[in-house]
Amino acid sequence: MNYKTGVSLVLISAVCYGFIPICALYAYEEGVSTLEFLFYRFLVATLVFFLYLLVRRVKIKLNWTQVFWLFILGGVLNLLQSIFFVSAVKYISASLTTLLFFTNPILVAVFSYFEGEKISRGTAAAIFVSFAGLALVLGTSLGKVNILGITLSLAAAVFYAAFIVLGNRVTKEVDPVVVSTFITLFTFVALVPLVFIYGGLGIPLTLKGWIATAGCGVFSSNIALFTFFAGITVVGATTASILSNIEPVTVVILSALLFSQHLTGLQLLGGVLILLGGTLAVQAKRSQQPQT
Repeated sequence: MNYKTGVSLVLISAVCYGFIPICALYAYEEGVSTLEFLFYRFLVATLVFFLYLLVRRVKIKLNWTQVFWLFILGGVLNLLQSIFFVSAVKYISASLTTLLFFTNPILVAVFSYFEGEKISRGTAAAIFVSFAGLALVLGTSLGKVNILGITLSLAAAVFYAAFIVLGNRVTKEVDPVVVSTFITLFTFVALVPLVFIYGGLGIPLTLKGWIATAGCGVFSSNIALFTFFAGITVVGATTASILSNIEPVTVVILSALLFSQHLTGLQLLGGVLILLGGTLAVQAKRSQQPQT
């Protein structure tokens, strides 16, 4: 796989992840709870992944160490970052929550540095340009600051950054589609007891509710997860996390199209800065690669 393909896959992943809040909103309108939404999302994703492996006759070759790390990725890191992110919105605005969550490229760069990956000036510039763009896109205002909300959002960013770095390491040894399959499986397994502890499991009562939950499973778990891990093997953890900043831009655009929310001039400028940050990250990574 060449570098441009890797970049394209990560961008596709970010766009697909951007459908999560849209699908969640439609599901909530139909009376689906947060845990139920996550439960059915990962159930559908798990079934689709295993069906794909069966049809394509992909052989699963995992040792116990790899199974352990896949469980950590899905049953711990992926689950916790989702729960902390959703919980943070109860205490601070969604825009501030998202802005704090997308400090994760900085955290990924730091974690990767301790694993031996150098942080170039271009990468550092890309991180801060993208972050500035995020602030404009989200139009965040500190306003009423709640320490618990900030802590939860930053905790989600830490767990997601760890998820990216560890996932990058695991995909060097395991096929990305197998990695994605077991992450969704272990996330689903970890969700099961939580659903029954906190109120039991209901089912969506309308077609719209099912489409929202199942659609999120396919777009934001199957496609998004696989393309992310396929792309990260080429571009690296830090660059992938910076490119993923296109996700909130996707959310803003979809909200404008589906819910008649108008984009401001500052949001458009922020989108340009995020794209610029992604371009800087790609160029910085390319300059570090040996010339052939």
